[in-house]
Amino acid sequence: MRHLRISLCIFLLAVLLVAGCGAPAVPSTGDAAAPAAGGAGKTKVVIFIGMGTGTDPDQIKAQEDLAAKFNSSHDDIEVEFLIVPHDQAGERFLAMMSGGNAPQLVGPNGISTVAQFFDSWADVAPFIDAEGFDTSDFYGPAVELNHYPDKTVGLPLGLFPSFIFYNKDMFDAAGLAYPTHDYNDTAWNLEALRDMAMELTLDANGNNAKSPDFDASNIVQWGFDDAWTDARGFLTRFGAPNVGRPTTEDYKTAVVNSEEWVYGLDWLNRAVWEDHFVPDATVQEAREAAGIDPFGSNQVAMFNSHTWFMTEGLVDLPFAYDFAPAPFNQKGERIARIHADTFTIPRNAANQEAAWEVLKWLTSPEQIVDVCLIYGCIPARRSVAADFQQRLAERYPDVDLDVVFTAIDYLDDPNHESFVPEWGRVNDVLNNAFSAVYLGPIDAQAVLDQANQEVQQILDDYWARQ
Repeated sequence: MRHLRISLCIFLLAVLLVAGCGAPAVPSTGDAAAPAAGGAGKTKVVIFIGMGTGTDPDQIKAQEDLAAKFNSSHDDIEVEFLIVPHDQAGERFLAMMSGGNAPQLVGPNGISTVAQFFDSWADVAPFIDAEGFDTSDFYGPAVELNHYPDKTVGLPLGLFPSFIFYNKDMFDAAGLAYPTHDYNDTAWNLEALRDMAMELTLDANGNNAKSPDFDASNIVQWGFDDAWTDARGFLTRFGAPNVGRPTTEDYKTAVVNSEEWVYGLDWLNRAVWEDHFVPDATVQEAREAAGIDPFGSNQVAMFNSHTWFMTEGLVDLPFAYDFAPAPFNQKGERIARIHADTFTIPRNAANQEAAWEVLKWLTSPEQIVDVCLIYGCIPARRSVAADFQQRLAERYPDVDLDVVFTAIDYLDDPNHESFVPEWGRVNDVLNNAFSAVYLGPIDAQAVLDQANQEVQQILDDYWARQ
């Protein structure tokens, strides 16, 4: 199974951008560094790039232009982008933090990078409160993604909502109506997806998975695939009380074996091994070895993924495609997982007030579209949605972009990449357990009971050290 940790993303520029996650977490270090000085008495704000996207040559030039634009319009602050190769970024950041030379801003950071380095980030809530900063133009759920019990880590920059990419040619060949694009159509649920996916799953003789003649040992086309996510990403859709977080709100009790997650893992288990509309590990590994993505293989009718997949996957495809919403789950709820980017201020950085001013500028209505065009994300401000959607329509004229933008309203909160203590260790336990479902039939309850015990032990050990 492919655990997607580095995403390729951009929309309107014809380049591939690396969107990855950071290195392991580091505890907070020391007091603030000595103030950095800019040219002509200006306060220096160094923006550290490399934890995620931003290191492509075209992006570097665009960021230099962005810095020049800021510097030419501000007399008191000077911005400088520090570009670090992605594979060196984590180590470099830790060295700067421990050396008392922390950058003033780091980004763009995905939710998982924020989680991995959680103790390193300053709380920007005091800045927001001190000036009564208006966050109402941001998508409300996007604001919440940056809120944690003890701090707010940043302002929303960009979003990567998820939805279903579907192969219209496969639907046409099967004589099936396309899945609805209407978010109010409650008939589009997990059972409807299952039914449709089975009809779209074919063996070498053209029999679908509902046929008594179907040969499950010789499948050539699958109805559904969501392999490019991890355990939390897949299970978040099933509506557990803590949604995409495997612990209670206080982070002290594991809830990996919630009723909803057990249902979800069993749903996937049956989809792979009984209904046969989801490919197993053998198929996934063969595709990955060949460098083929699930949708581009022309072997999958419906593929669940994010907007970052558009430029990676929607290139010179030999078939027509469109987008559909995530289905309602077994509880009658719709949850469409999301990825999101922000810039964060390191806890021990100098010039934090100046960093806040730059953060506001980067996410302002006047700048956020240009910034998101550099990084390949959908701007998190409602007021620029029409402008950005028009630009996307020029790139993708034959798809329903309303599906993309409406998905934002159904994001998973708590998010499937959000902070938990010992984030990496907890996710390793979950993903090791989850990957077993693609290897052979499992007892979902037993698998998640065991994972819950392991995560609880990790949490107990963590809190005992506090």
